[in-house]
Amino acid sequence: MENDEKIKENMEGAPAENGVNDGTSKVEEIKKEEEKTFTRDEVNKMINAERIKERQAVISEYETKKAEAEKLAKMDADEKKDYELSQWKERAEKAEKQNSINLLKSETMKQASEKGISLEFINTLNFEYETAETIKSKLELLEKAVKKEREIAISEYSKEPTPQTGDRGTQKDISQMSYTELAEYLNKHPEVNL
Repeated sequence: MENDEKIKENMEGAPAENGVNDGTSKVEEIKKEEEKTFTRDEVNKMINAERIKERQAVISEYETKKAEAEKLAKMDADEKKDYELSQWKERAEKAEKQNSINLLKSETMKQASEKGISLEFINTLNFEYETAETIKSKLELLEKAVKKEREIAISEYSKEPTPQTGDRGTQKDISQMSYTELAEYLNKHPEVNL
């Protein structure tokens, strides 16, 4: 309860010089807080903190490599060969997987462009987890959606204006008629208003 009153007082702010709170004192205080300037000591502390972080990252990387080298040094020749072979196999598997992903992506882009599907849709797919079958089904869905959108756009574009009722051909003729022809036409067609 007491905290609520303090918060309310803080929100209301101190009254202005004339005793009325116009709400600008808190806004000015907030603006002053946002425009924080740093002293040289504060800047130096921030820079030193970043340097320490970088130094720790380099040290941890060095220690990891050192531990790996010590592990290799403790192994005998056969164990080293087995370890190195497993490392090579792991790298080869990663490269093979990446190659298959690239081939799948390439083929998908080729098929998408043949079907008229925007390549932006293809970039949303995660090829690491997709198979050829799932991509085929997704391409079919995208193709249907694209065709539907095209049909809608074409039908909107090619809509004919609604036909006008009345005798519009005579209106052009009226503008080209002489005074006597116009008088005769109006006598024959009293419903026409000019």
